[in-house]
Amino acid sequence: MKRKLVKQGAATMMISLPSKWIKENGLDKGDEIELIEQGGELLIKSRESQEHNNLKINLSGFHPLTNQIVIASYIKGIDELEILFDNREDMKNLKKHVIEDLLGFEIIKQTQTSLVIKSVAEAAKQEIDEILKRIFFILDSMAEELLIAIENKQDASPVIEMDSSVNKFVYFCLRNLNINGYKEYNKTTQIYGIASLLEEIGDIYKQIAKSLQNKIKIEKSQIKILQDIKESLKLFSELLFGFNKETAVKFANNYESIKKRIKGKNSVDSFLYQLNEVIIRMNNYLLVNAFN
Repeated sequence: MKRKLVKQGAATMMISLPSKWIKENGLDKGDEIELIEQGGELLIKSRESQEHNNLKINLSGFHPLTNQIVIASYIKGIDELEILFDNREDMKNLKKHVIEDLLGFEIIKQTQTSLVIKSVAEAAKQEIDEILKRIFFILDSMAEELLIAIENKQDASPVIEMDSSVNKFVYFCLRNLNINGYKEYNKTTQIYGIASLLEEIGDIYKQIAKSLQNKIKIEKSQIKILQDIKESLKLFSELLFGFNKETAVKFANNYESIKKRIKGKNSVDSFLYQLNEVIIRMNNYLLVNAFN
């Protein structure tokens, strides 16, 4: 064991670290390391590991997985990503549909066959709860705009456009969770699962909006179910940030009522069923830690 210097806010202290770990990370006497609090545990990171969080990937031949691979790298916590292509259409598609959804990332270099994207605005210190609340707000707005479009026979394109904002903040939330964990670290896995499912909800609202553009007919009973699903999402948000028995029971009863009223007659019913089930799956994650 060897002692190393650690900076903690304005204070400096000495701790003992395994010699093997010190050698593997190339640390010398007097080097600084970082302590990251994760619940009741402390994670130790060397300065080198913080400064070299870069990745180079060759996506030649990976179509149609190109976009998903880049998003996954972002969520993982990579700070600088060099991407090699053999298909210029893949590059154009990535620039048009993905990079703008990677909050804090910008293209810093481009050639005929490669892109380098990098984190230029570190927002990892932002509270996960604040990001989640913003996602819930956008989803509630999507639901409201969808109902207005249906009832007034209006253009539903605003709903489609808002899905990009949901994606942006969900990816950012997942990235933050991978880098820093949740403030109550034992809940990180559950919050990660909930955030992932919020993206699915945005996708389903987007699909319903696209169906409206194709003149699909939505019945009054289905509109009422959409309203009740909007209420379920609101109730779940309340439970996530302040669990209580009364709201939990109301939420569960709302889920059961919606489930019984979905007839399975057409694609709209299929979308409604998916929304209801995704929301209850989020609740399954929530209940894991609700009584801690």
